[in-house]
Amino acid sequence: MGFIDTTRMLVLLAFRNLFSHRVKTAIVGMIMLFGTLLVVMGTALVDSIERAMEQSITASLAGHLQVYSAKGKDQLALFGGGFMGADDIGRIDDFSKVQDALSKVANVEAVVPMGLEGATVTAPGELEGALERLRVAVRANDKAPLATLQAQIKELLQQMKEERKVSLTITTDTKDLNEQIAKLDEGLSETLWARFEEDPLAVLEFLDTQVAPLAEEGRLMYFRYLGTDVDLFVQHFDRFEVVKGERIPPHTRGFMFSERFYERVVKHRIARYMDRVNESLHEEDLTIADDAGLQSLIRRSARQHRYITYQLDAKESAQLTDELKALLPEVQGGLPELLAEFLTVTDENFDARYAWFYAHVAPMLEMYAIDVGDTMTVRSYTKSGFLKALNIKLFGVYRFKGLESSDLASGTNLMDMLTFRELYGLMTDAKKAELSAIKDEVGLKDVAAEDAEAAFFGEGAGEVVARVDAEGFDEFADVKLARTETVAVDRTFTQSEVDHGMALNAAVVLKDAFDFSLADIAGILGTTVGAVKAALHRGRGKLREPDLESGRVPARGVVDAFCAAFNAHDVHGLAALLLDSAAVEVVGATASHAADETREQMLRGMLFGSERLVDAATLGGIEARFVCGARPTFPRAETRIYRDEALALIWYAHEDGEHVRAINRFETDDGRIAGLRNYFFTPDAIAEVCAELGVSHRPNGYRWWLSREGCP
Repeated sequence: MGFIDTTRMLVLLAFRNLFSHRVKTAIVGMIMLFGTLLVVMGTALVDSIERAMEQSITASLAGHLQVYSAKGKDQLALFGGGFMGADDIGRIDDFSKVQDALSKVANVEAVVPMGLEGATVTAPGELEGALERLRVAVRANDKAPLATLQAQIKELLQQMKEERKVSLTITTDTKDLNEQIAKLDEGLSETLWARFEEDPLAVLEFLDTQVAPLAEEGRLMYFRYLGTDVDLFVQHFDRFEVVKGERIPPHTRGFMFSERFYERVVKHRIARYMDRVNESLHEEDLTIADDAGLQSLIRRSARQHRYITYQLDAKESAQLTDELKALLPEVQGGLPELLAEFLTVTDENFDARYAWFYAHVAPMLEMYAIDVGDTMTVRSYTKSGFLKALNIKLFGVYRFKGLESSDLASGTNLMDMLTFRELYGLMTDAKKAELSAIKDEVGLKDVAAEDAEAAFFGEGAGEVVARVDAEGFDEFADVKLARTETVAVDRTFTQSEVDHGMALNAAVVLKDAFDFSLADIAGILGTTVGAVKAALHRGRGKLREPDLESGRVPARGVVDAFCAAFNAHDVHGLAALLLDSAAVEVVGATASHAADETREQMLRGMLFGSERLVDAATLGGIEARFVCGARPTFPRAETRIYRDEALALIWYAHEDGEHVRAINRFETDDGRIAGLRNYFFTPDAIAEVCAELGVSHRPNGYRWWLSREGCP
């Protein structure tokens, strides 16, 4: 039998078997088909997810590699470290040297300078804003809004007066409060406002100098920012896109908010509340009827309708009143009552009122405390401990595509590199030259300690032979610094200034990394995926070359001593453990860099803050929903080792037992504390540490809440 005959017979037998056992054949075929689809589609899906996750990180903020100083005390964590604070990663003094060295490596496309820090900006307070609008109207001789603005200011002053009357009932030191009430009464008097018609500037001066200082400061906003070469960053991080305004122009000082921060923090308070409810209903599948947090948010929103009315002029108030009466004919009262009812939303009417709010109310409001195009004053503590303030223009708002909902990646704002360096606090060449010129002008010279007396008083004790009568002088006559910071902010700079300067870290962008998965690389190299991962891990270690000094790890004995003083409720004992130069920080809230009143208040808050925490519904401090059954007893500190580092876990008593609500991290120097970080408003960091240590914890939210905010 030939080959052809044999093949024909085999084919016939195969088909005969298939048709003779159709059910079995179908079952076996389906199993093989399912297995093939599972392997092919499953592998493709996993590879697609891995590639998307990689690009969402490397193409947004991190790059493929991060390079930073080997002298840094901490490891770099772009998306928030284990403690969500500002880690000490050292600095690269001359970025151009790193850039030149890395650019020569094959497959390196770009090296982007970076630096992450935190700063604050303050939005005007309600009274400050109302007075500014009144001032603008007076200067423009615009009489139309005067009556409405005067009514708004009087309402604010009356509210301030009522607050101080309440304070009188709970304090014995009433002198200052009575003086403040007297000034507020004068600000509310008809006599004062009658004078406004004749001399508005004099009345405004009184309100600005005597009354406005009594009001609460404007809303303080803390934010995280990335200083970088903006041109290079935009060119090589393709997830970047402008949402509002424009990107920072080439070689220009400027700032950009991230969309998530701009919408969640800078936006109008009531609009933020409405957005949060909308997100909870449609993205988190919550319901108002069943969620206590949403109910509390809605009650708070309804009570705070004045944040809308304070921004409306007479025409807008009348228009909005008419529109709300048409929408809510059953409600009796004026605009405050109508707004309170409108903002009291339910699951059934929320979508309609949300759309109505943005169609009718939002166009009348200043939707953002800082608008695109405004110049804002950014404040940050330099590395030498001094407060630095710079005026920076907000050019626009941006986001990273695919990371819009990430609090970490999308919570990072953008700044040019030269402004970053100035806020960081390093001496520039221009400032060094200026100080040198001043030194030469006044004739300063270095004097040894043993020669100081002779330098001051001369080598002989001679008599004073002449006297010069003191003459008055104008100490500010020759001062020409009024626009120093503004000029510095407005000017452009060169690429050389960016390259030849300091950076904290650098992102390395590779040419072909986006085109190959780990499996592709393993195939090209003829090895396994595991081997590729191991090689990458070894490469990171060699590049970093850590040389951890023993002094960088806090001494266990110092941490134990802190816990002992803490548990003894000994504020002075805690203060004695701190060096005079020690920095104490409540991460994300406040900081002190010297032995001052702020430091003592922070220590007392750590020791005795549980009483305020328990009564957050009336005293503020944290959002009321985070109280979680806490009790007003002293917290307890306990030393624990976390990743070879001694920490102090702060345990708070609750109705169901003790739970960690804060973590203290230390830097020590010669048996004393050189730095103390209190992680209280960092729920993610607390959860991570407690999970690894196997202890229970409770969150406190992400930020400090002023009195009554966030309370039901």
